[in-house]
Amino acid sequence: MGLNIKAAKEAIAKRYVGSISLSDFQHPELLEIALTHPNYIYDGSNIIRPQQKQRALEHQGLANLGYVVFCRIISNYLSDNFSYLGGATITVIESDIVSRKVLAEFAKELNLKQFSLLGKSYKWKHKSEQNKILAQIFEALVGVIFLEFDRDLGLTYDWLVESFIAEAVDRVLITAVKDDDSDLETDFQLIDWIEALKLPLLNQNSLYRNKEFFV
Repeated sequence: MGLNIKAAKEAIAKRYVGSISLSDFQHPELLEIALTHPNYIYDGSNIIRPQQKQRALEHQGLANLGYVVFCRIISNYLSDNFSYLGGATITVIESDIVSRKVLAEFAKELNLKQFSLLGKSYKWKHKSEQNKILAQIFEALVGVIFLEFDRDLGLTYDWLVESFIAEAVDRVLITAVKDDDSDLETDFQLIDWIEALKLPLLNQNSLYRNKEFFV
């Protein structure tokens, strides 16, 4: 369909029906940047190379911001609501939720593929590469929403939790408990064993040693 800012705004506004609304974006130009993937920018548009690079960097900047915000929020949500599971178990859940596959699913729930400019080669790419592109679009969207809320992490937290995170975490936990053949359940059984060992090198701080930026 191509870039459709109006349809994207409507889909985003409908996603969350609580007290926080995104019915009217104050910065639609940021939304346009978020929904335009660098692959499209470099696909032979009529702008010169330096401008292409600038636009691609703007998108990547929003995506990076969105990823940091999303990781911080999922970490806070799990710590606030599931601390009884233990640090290692929370780390496994977090890694599932911030995976490209799950972020791409969030993008699909918003139908972002229909509203975005993804590049000519998107439809020919392997599913994993398509998921990578959609995940990046979703990350950039989170960056835009964070800025729309005037960098208010609390409002962004409410929007993401109500719209995506709470349901996604519930699915992970249900899968871990009910699906006998699930790799996820095997992971949880292993984590339960690791938690029981109480080894200093496997405490929560060491598991997060590569994520200090988000703490």
